[in-house]
Amino acid sequence: MIRFCSFGVLVGLVVAAAGCGKPAATKLDVSGTVKYDGQDVAEGYITFVPGDKSVGPEAGPIKDGKYTAKVVSGKNTVKIQATRTVPGKKGPMGEDFVEQYIPEKYNDKTELDADIAVGKTTHNFDLKK
Repeated sequence: MIRFCSFGVLVGLVVAAAGCGKPAATKLDVSGTVKYDGQDVAEGYITFVPGDKSVGPEAGPIKDGKYTAKVVSGKNTVKIQATRTVPGKKGPMGEDFVEQYIPEKYNDKTELDADIAVGKTTHNFDLKK
């Protein structure tokens, strides 16, 4: 009888521990606009990096100044990237030269963030030089 009770307690503890895992991250549909010096960003990417490092980043394309992405709720760091062809400039193989024209303070060394929550799913970014 004691073995049976001990086994029951052990099974109960295992089941309880299995239920104590971290809940799945809530993802919300986020959208908005991206402008650079007052102009719509024609094409690029926006990336949301959650504060919770156990969850990976989510990204979406920017097209004609608009984006949509499925983003983890909570505070996210935001990175925005966009490239453009430089007229009259060629790369080493004779191809058109393409530059990243959004400053680092909005991508690699971003200062942007967004708090994603129900009712807070529209985030517009008006970037300056």
